[in-house]
Amino acid sequence: MTERTGVFICECGPNIKDAMDVPELVRYASHLPGVVVAMPHSLLCSDDGKGMIERVVREQELTGVVVAACSPKEHEKTFRAVLTDAGVNPFMLQIANIREQCAWVTGDFDEATRKAKRIISAAVERVEHHEPLTATEIDCQADVLVVGAGVAGMSAALTLAQKGRRVFVVEKDSWIGGMTVRYEDVFPGLECATCMLEPMMDELLHHDRIEVLTGSEVVQVLGTRGNYTARVVTRARSVDLDSCIGCGVCVEACPAKQPDPQVAGMGERSAMHVPFAGVLPNVPAIDRDICLRTSGSDCEVCATSCPFGSVVLDQEDTEREFEVGAVVVATGFESFDATVAVQYGLGEVSDVRSAEEFERMLSSNGPTGGKVVLESGEEPDTIALIHCVGSRSAEFNDYCSGVCCSYMLKFAHLIRKQLPDARILDIFADHSLPGTRGEHLLTPLQADERVEFLRMKGPGCVGVEASDGGAEVTYVSAAGTVEKRQCDMVVLAPGMEGPRDAADLAQMLEIAPPNEATGFFESVHSRLAPVSTTSEGVYVAGAARGPCDIEAAVAQGQAAAGKVLSGLVPGERLTLEATVAAIEGERCSSCGMCISVCPFSAIQHDDEAGHSVVEETLCRGCGTCAATCPSGAATARHFNDAQVYAEIRGVLR
Repeated sequence: MTERTGVFICECGPNIKDAMDVPELVRYASHLPGVVVAMPHSLLCSDDGKGMIERVVREQELTGVVVAACSPKEHEKTFRAVLTDAGVNPFMLQIANIREQCAWVTGDFDEATRKAKRIISAAVERVEHHEPLTATEIDCQADVLVVGAGVAGMSAALTLAQKGRRVFVVEKDSWIGGMTVRYEDVFPGLECATCMLEPMMDELLHHDRIEVLTGSEVVQVLGTRGNYTARVVTRARSVDLDSCIGCGVCVEACPAKQPDPQVAGMGERSAMHVPFAGVLPNVPAIDRDICLRTSGSDCEVCATSCPFGSVVLDQEDTEREFEVGAVVVATGFESFDATVAVQYGLGEVSDVRSAEEFERMLSSNGPTGGKVVLESGEEPDTIALIHCVGSRSAEFNDYCSGVCCSYMLKFAHLIRKQLPDARILDIFADHSLPGTRGEHLLTPLQADERVEFLRMKGPGCVGVEASDGGAEVTYVSAAGTVEKRQCDMVVLAPGMEGPRDAADLAQMLEIAPPNEATGFFESVHSRLAPVSTTSEGVYVAGAARGPCDIEAAVAQGQAAAGKVLSGLVPGERLTLEATVAAIEGERCSSCGMCISVCPFSAIQHDDEAGHSVVEETLCRGCGTCAATCPSGAATARHFNDAQVYAEIRGVLR
């Protein structure tokens, strides 16, 4: 039991001083049971204020301290450090939040004073029941798990791969580089994306401190910062990565064919396939949905044709566990499915292409050899580029993806280069071209008489229908008139959406669920902590946290890596949170209810001891077990029944 309590009341400039009667609060606190000193100060978090608290704690030999000031989220760690310097256990502190909970929300001066008295009384009553807690230190893992091998994931992994640290990169696709590596030219300078990313991808695959697992998925993550255990399942590729040289003989021999989903019917893909030319690792993989063996056939053409014996048809999925200290989520984005917006005619009207399909058509290693052609094989005379498909729309996504305008203008440049006589209709609501080089894409096109910029009244004010001459585009102009234009080909700019598995991954990592409106992962603060999540030790980067371009993805990957590097140093020990759960063995009946409700799998039954025990490295101190335990054996340290009831009594004093 605490015997000598000190109460320190902060005026917080005018924030508290002008909202209530601070001298009256000091008088009231000084007469509370157990209080031996009560003092005001203009700003307790200042050096002078902290020095005063430390001095009084020593002089008065205080065993408990109440600081009546701002939110504990802001300065609880500050004042705990003061108690430590004064030789008192830091957990013998209680914050009375009389700023956010009182001064800022209670307009009446006298009522604010009365409310502050109740808050201070509750804190004094509670601190009498505080117990000294000791934060233990444990060895921690400096290795890192990176989920996703796109631009942001590769950037993070290469930054993290330093002396004394290993990085495990898990990619669900059979290749690395994400969406970007499939593009031949990228804005704003129309550089070759593959050429730009090739050195990065090569370094990632051959780095002695990075292990890349393609065709893999994270299925479980347990633990906390510094001590995570991740379970990863790698799907059977049916090709040995070490012996295959990517000659492609097995791909050519495979008899099972179907339209290639990446090029919307413009080409075929066999069951044994390479996703696209230039892919890394340059090793084919088998698609079991197409493979004849899945339907009962004993086909072994791919295996018998391989000159190196690299095809292993009976290869099975494998599972591995990794001990890591942090997780970087870089799972990229999904494109809006424009078939949902039937007004655009994708999949129904001939020669209506999504931006991704058009990218593959423009690629020299694509289905048309890089030539812009219609389904008939002829060159188009007029091409319409429609912006904001599924973006800035109350019906679909109400946000701007930020990059669509730039890549549509990139398309215009590439079309002009290949088809100088073709007409281009750029149908837009607004042009979003951030950065110092965005306008460089637009200005030359505005001076080109073969390019028309047709402004819509707003996003989505456009529809596409089939016509005898190809396709007819109808839109509402900025002036409010209905306009119709005939064209041969239509290219749609679908917006970016959050990854489809974001909700499952967020639940697994115990971070805030994705934004309901966008599907992207949420950061703690979009400006001040853009790559941090609600779980310390888990970071998010690139398009997984919102629409971004290559430059931003690289920067965010490096930022996430920087957060890891600054917090997990090889060889250093990690301090655990002291406010975790505890189970009193003598009272435990081994009913197992605490085990079943623990959201962090932090409780197990110790058969030798005969009762449940808490693994402190996994416990987050949520208190679910304490609320569930029928015998009262499970308690939440620093939030036990005696402390909570005392606080309630103090409020009602």
